[in-house]
Amino acid sequence: MSVVGFDLGNESCIVAVARQRGIDVVLNEESKRETPAIVCFGDKQRFIGTAGSASSTMNPKNSISQIKRLLGRKFSDPELQNDLAVFPFRVTEGPDGFPLVRVRFLGEERTFTPTQLLAMVLSNLKGIAEGNLNAAVVDCCIGIPVYFSDLQRRAVLDAATIAGLRPLRLFHETTATALAYGIYKTDLPEHDQLNVAFVDVGHASMQVSIVGYKKGQLKMLSHAYDRSLGGRDFDEALFKHFAAKFKEEYKIDVYQNARACLRLRVACEKLKKVLSANPEAPLNIECLMDEKDVRGFIKREEFEQISAPVLERVKGPLEKALAEAGLTTENVHFVEVVGSGSRVPAIIKIITGFFGKEPRRTMNASECVARGCALQCAILSPTFKVREFQVNDGFPFSIVLSWKSDSQNSAPQHTVVFPKGNAIPSVKALTFYRSSTFEVDVLYVDTGDSQIQQKISTYTIGPFQPSKGEKAKLKVKIRLNIHGIVTVDSAMMLEEDVEVPVSSVNEALKDATRMDTDDAPSDPSGTDVNMQEPKSADTTEGGATAAENGAQDPEEKSVPMETDAKVEPSKKKVKKISVPVNELVYGALPAAELEKAVEKEYEMALQDRVMEETKEKKNAVEAYVYDMRNKVY
Repeated sequence: MSVVGFDLGNESCIVAVARQRGIDVVLNEESKRETPAIVCFGDKQRFIGTAGSASSTMNPKNSISQIKRLLGRKFSDPELQNDLAVFPFRVTEGPDGFPLVRVRFLGEERTFTPTQLLAMVLSNLKGIAEGNLNAAVVDCCIGIPVYFSDLQRRAVLDAATIAGLRPLRLFHETTATALAYGIYKTDLPEHDQLNVAFVDVGHASMQVSIVGYKKGQLKMLSHAYDRSLGGRDFDEALFKHFAAKFKEEYKIDVYQNARACLRLRVACEKLKKVLSANPEAPLNIECLMDEKDVRGFIKREEFEQISAPVLERVKGPLEKALAEAGLTTENVHFVEVVGSGSRVPAIIKIITGFFGKEPRRTMNASECVARGCALQCAILSPTFKVREFQVNDGFPFSIVLSWKSDSQNSAPQHTVVFPKGNAIPSVKALTFYRSSTFEVDVLYVDTGDSQIQQKISTYTIGPFQPSKGEKAKLKVKIRLNIHGIVTVDSAMMLEEDVEVPVSSVNEALKDATRMDTDDAPSDPSGTDVNMQEPKSADTTEGGATAAENGAQDPEEKSVPMETDAKVEPSKKKVKKISVPVNELVYGALPAAELEKAVEKEYEMALQDRVMEETKEKKNAVEAYVYDMRNKVY
């Protein structure tokens, strides 16, 4: 069984594998630790990762990068529209309102969904891991940003399915970093809590988390983020500065030429890296456009001035994370900075000023997420024995269940099933009293994020037939699974029969074992739908308790023992009948489409393999010709 962690970055990806001696970061075919998240479509084959990066300058309109920004988002999303203005490739709106990427491939125009493109990147990473392990890779753990919505999480799972992977968990990047930091620490306090703030500034987004450590466990205290603040914003500031400068000095407009744009962006990224270590840096590009060579020069102070609007936003997530955790800066014992964008000195200065202490860099800024994912995969996998370390992750949003009552004109009722910060995974049960089929909506509330669609899914529960002609008692089980996806798992109709004489108890026993049983019998939780506010009392016919929070379902069978029959003279039998539940997820990929996508990916992979093998055979023939020529001479 493979134990692999994937860090899916916006710009580059990292693969880490667990071995008997620890976690290793795998090198790709160019012996680099980072693989670009690029898919380049050529005339005869696709170039993914390092090969795609090499081809992107020559073929910018067919080179798709920053796929993570397109995933699970509506085409009309204002943030996506801002990104599209910068992308060199063409993106249009699909019939379902989601983006479609248009490229030329095999001599014709093709369209691909962001999920398909992410699957291509994942299959490339899978190949890198397989080449290193010399074994098939199926089970893995994939790092995702904490702000990913239900739809985006489902899209990552679909992409993994297309790539032939089975994620054991979609792991929050912030939690992965916290795990990679804490599991090796032997000096964690037993009773006091050690609070560490992690500031992750990546290529396109910034995430802040505050984590409480005790011996053998970590607890997520708060999450905060800015989904559009990262290293690329500094590149963009430099790009705009030099584009304006060259227009004035050299009379060339780089916006008119896609390749010139791309080359200037690459040069600006290198310039930013030089400025992180030096007070000033030059910029020289040969034949940028119209056969003109261009030169530029910038000091770090000037760079900080032009990127001031970006730097001003850094404080927001820091303040939010601290407020949510209910801590003061004095209570945060350490500050760790990770992520490729965190190397900008101005960001470090802001973080130092905010927390009043120097941030530390005890972890590899680029590799910590992949290492944390591989560790989590090893914890979930039976093949490795990992040091006991408990990860208590919290869900960053509040989930509400909404429904209409039996009377037609009344307003919809709702209850918060999973409040913000709820443990992942978690199961809760609600009790409804209904006479016919009804619908339940699953919604996000108070996300504080306009980019997240409020409505997640609708579940139709029914049909069912109450035997006594009155309202049936239904127990509905809602699950927030290990990936952070909410589903209505099952619905059971509970019918109580009259007391049974001792002679028929044995019959009842046989029935009970035959029937699908619910949770452990000690789970009387539920929320009576007809009540405005649930009372905290034992669930009886009329009252209800607040929905109980359980960790993973301890599928226990509530089957009475044979000995009980001898002790009790009579017994009340609860008949449990399974009720069908139909799911409708807004924007999710239907199963038929997913199967088609799997087939498409297989065909394209076959085409790539044929082209690669043809190249190898040609090289072999050429080598043979040269060898024979030397022998003949």
